[in-house]
Amino acid sequence: MRRAFGLILLALGVFAVAGAVVLPTYVYPKLAKVPLDQDSTSVLEGTASKVLAVTDNGSGPVAKIRENAKLTATGRVQANFAAPEMHKDTDYAVWLLGVQVKDDADGTMVSATKRQVCFDRRTAEGYEPNGANDPKCDAKSSYVTGPDGTNVDKAQPGLNFKFPFGTEQKDYKVYDDNTGAAVTAKYTGTETVNGIETYKFVQNIPDTKLDSKKVPGSLIGSAESSVTADLYYRGVNTMWVEPVTGIEVNQQQQQHQELRAGTSTTVVFDGTLAYNGKTIAQMVDQVDENRGKLEFLSSTGPLWLGIGGGVLILVALYLLFRRRPTPPPAPRQRRQVVFART
Repeated sequence: MRRAFGLILLALGVFAVAGAVVLPTYVYPKLAKVPLDQDSTSVLEGTASKVLAVTDNGSGPVAKIRENAKLTATGRVQANFAAPEMHKDTDYAVWLLGVQVKDDADGTMVSATKRQVCFDRRTAEGYEPNGANDPKCDAKSSYVTGPDGTNVDKAQPGLNFKFPFGTEQKDYKVYDDNTGAAVTAKYTGTETVNGIETYKFVQNIPDTKLDSKKVPGSLIGSAESSVTADLYYRGVNTMWVEPVTGIEVNQQQQQHQELRAGTSTTVVFDGTLAYNGKTIAQMVDQVDENRGKLEFLSSTGPLWLGIGGGVLILVALYLLFRRRPTPPPAPRQRRQVVFART
């Protein structure tokens, strides 16, 4: 009976130790991926000391610099299941991001952008050309939409939409929508957001020329009806990331854009927007829903299975190889002496 019980404990211990190895090395990589079916909305709110607004009063578009405007930016992310990468068990997802920025005062559209990106579901790295022999994503699955509404195929390297699962305390390259490049986001420490411990990353985008375009001469103090001006941009993006899930619990964008023509400079945007309270709460809910599962698969589960399995194996070995106690010697029987009668 003791041997049978020991063999059962040994089998359970070996099974637990195997689980401690399999969970982080096989199960976790399989499950730690962003979902394919994505449809979410985030809202950023803030103010701009200066913002260019284009309105039409019936006689044609009129460009005017507004001051101290309250703005709302609404971003919607949707999965594109028509893309060839979007199939069962794929390691890549194709998501479409559309962002609209409006002036709260009258609903005037300040800007609207759209882009689609194919990215790694585990690392959040955007598509980069890898040659014909290693096409991780179709080139046409990543594009940006220009001002004229046409889509331009464009690789979008760096992190997109989120940080990787198991975010580390180090610098990362994050895709910047304005410059269309991966810019380093430096790790600067930890901060608590709505009770969630996060890693804080700061991305400084230097003064960068974005485009040259025809603009009304009045925007840069010229008497001409239109002039060619260069659009420059610089900014600071701050991201608060929950490290287990890689979810950006909060985000803040400080942006400065100006038109330059010769010696004339006109600021067309200078403002700061950040996630509103509702969006932060949504992000915290996502963290609460997924962090425990991921921690169990990557750390707590393997730890307790390893400890429990080791204890079971030791107990089993003790039971199987412990020597049986030597039985005490049988008591010596007394000899009976029979005296014969004479």
